[in-house]
Amino acid sequence: MKPYKRILRPSNVNSDNFGHFHLVDDRNCVERFQLVHAYHIIESDFKKLFDYVELNDSNKSTFSHRIYELILRTCTEFETNCTGILDDNGYTKSGNLNITDYFKINEASKLNEYEVRLNVWSPNPLTIKPFMDWNSTSFTSLSWYQNYNSAKHNRNANFHLASLENLVNCMAGLYAVLASQFAHHIFSPYQITEFYSRDDDGFISVDSSVFSIKIPSNWNTSDEIIFDWNTLKNDTAPFDNYTF
Repeated sequence: MKPYKRILRPSNVNSDNFGHFHLVDDRNCVERFQLVHAYHIIESDFKKLFDYVELNDSNKSTFSHRIYELILRTCTEFETNCTGILDDNGYTKSGNLNITDYFKINEASKLNEYEVRLNVWSPNPLTIKPFMDWNSTSFTSLSWYQNYNSAKHNRNANFHLASLENLVNCMAGLYAVLASQFAHHIFSPYQITEFYSRDDDGFISVDSSVFSIKIPSNWNTSDEIIFDWNTLKNDTAPFDNYTF
């Protein structure tokens, strides 16, 4: 068996050995560093908001031009990642890809089961399931993505949708999509891997990360992909395309 391109599967997810060296092979995704780096630039700018806006339930509806800008950048990266996953697996259609196409990734990667936690939120840590609405066999809109589009296409009428709550949800969505491709390798934009910690609830993180993430474990045995990367890496085509 061979792993799918840019799709994390249970033989890797559920292992205590988070080597996952196939995930950082350029034949899996040649632009991994750029995608992870782009996210970390957004996260760095997000941290600057802390000097002006407290991450608190009372401020969920706070909106501003800086938040609006970060939402646009975050959702653009979300679209870039989703398009890349589909393209690299050979998915094609007439016209541009859109959110209904991105929905197809959910079945392959269980995006609806990813959980993202923001521990610096008060009065309690904030746990987000950004793709919970996709827990369905038929397409359902994502509220944070709809809000992004509404604000982008008519800012005058919908500027209030460029809120702190929507930004956090958008960032959680991007973070989950990155983790669904590269597991813990999203923690550093510069190195292949690094040490991380796991809390009692199963969320993994590093000290420098704003978010921690919980990767799905509720997979069927038939979803497992067992392979020996030490042998497979010498294959001229070590990855299979997922049929969307």
